[in-house]
Amino acid sequence: MKGKIERRTRNSIQTVAILCVLAVLVFTVSGPAHAWDLKEAAKPYEGATIRTIGEALPPLEALDKVKEKFTKATGIKVVVEQYAHEEAVDKVMLDLNSRTGRYDFIIQPHRELGRFVENKHVVPLSRFLEDAKLRDPDFHPEKELYVNLWNEISWYGGKPYGFPFTAITMFLWYRADLVADPQENDGFKAKYGYDLKAPQSWKEYKDMAEWFTRPDKGFYGTAIQGKRHVALWYEWLNFLYSFGGDILEADKGYKYGPIIINSPAAIESLDYYKSLVQYSPSDTLNYDWDGAMAAMQQNRIFECIMWNDATYAVEDPKQSTVAGKMGFDMVPQGKGGKIGQVEGWTYLIPTYSKNQEAAYLFIQWALQYDNQLEQHLNGGASPRPDVYAHEDVKKLTYSKAAMDTNAASLPKATFPESPQMTDIIVLALSDALADKKSSKEALDWAALEIHKLLGDKAPLKYPVK
Repeated sequence: MKGKIERRTRNSIQTVAILCVLAVLVFTVSGPAHAWDLKEAAKPYEGATIRTIGEALPPLEALDKVKEKFTKATGIKVVVEQYAHEEAVDKVMLDLNSRTGRYDFIIQPHRELGRFVENKHVVPLSRFLEDAKLRDPDFHPEKELYVNLWNEISWYGGKPYGFPFTAITMFLWYRADLVADPQENDGFKAKYGYDLKAPQSWKEYKDMAEWFTRPDKGFYGTAIQGKRHVALWYEWLNFLYSFGGDILEADKGYKYGPIIINSPAAIESLDYYKSLVQYSPSDTLNYDWDGAMAAMQQNRIFECIMWNDATYAVEDPKQSTVAGKMGFDMVPQGKGGKIGQVEGWTYLIPTYSKNQEAAYLFIQWALQYDNQLEQHLNGGASPRPDVYAHEDVKKLTYSKAAMDTNAASLPKATFPESPQMTDIIVLALSDALADKKSSKEALDWAALEIHKLLGDKAPLKYPVK
């Protein structure tokens, strides 16, 4: 608990520092009040086509639906390319490394930010915030966005490089209709001694996974994202944090620190995670987040840990057989308390973009309240807290769980080696799930490999014997 309090204190101090930086930017830009009009600001770029790329999930689909409104207002056409997670990342890296300039703005996961900045692939946000012709004086990101989220996913080394596209976390999905079923509850209580409910602890999560595992009926208690894929790392982090562990001992994503991925808490979390395989479909080691989501949509599992930006799809009756039957809550609590993970995809403008100003105008427009509200209601995951306060958003069954998790999230690494470090951890986790290594052996190996990658910047806190 002490560590958690210290983290939050540091976050508060960092937030104050961010606001001071932004105050300078605002002062620099604002000067005397003046009229600003989007159409007028966009006039030099009328007729241009700007292109972006991101992950093919409901938030990007929602952005694609509103883009024509911007074109109508400005005469600037917007092309949105949608790909699977890894393909979207790979295509961007190819474009940046070749300096082709295919994309005028990119939407990327924040673990990529460090290497983009260090390689000077992206333009600092101050370039646009300080331009009175581009900056809408009514746009106040320091007040309108989740500041801590913005800091974690879009800032690097104390400077902003973009704006959040999404505020995403992982939380609990479960079948609320089965929890409310009297027959299920009576049977469960007789065996475990308490009522069915949204599981609040990992013991409760496991009890319910065991209870609902019925292979003869094609139904299982849970589904883990066990494929050798970045999804495996993301999912396990929920267990790691909740059990009181972490990868590095650092209070900011761009900072290095001692390696603690092989701590007793981390090993315990992986042991527990492995134990859930027995309550999952037989092909669960081939699942990424799409596989787990499909299992829920197809009425094959009781509970899982899933992204909030995918929730729209499970509640859409056109896509899901369990729409209207779901419940949502924070990830169960362990020794680390009620904790989530900061994640999000960020709007960034490449150095090689041929339409940087037009791209900025679109991003700024997309972050306006009305546009954010429309996107959110169509499957978005808004980085604006005021959107969550809207009555229509409050009616969404998953809104409270998303807000609660956003408020209790921890940072992840964004330094340049972050993608390689993620790859190391994915391999370690995959070997553990496949019983090629014990949890301790897998995480000890990961600790050594991360130390090789990061050198003296990340010493081993738990030496490998």
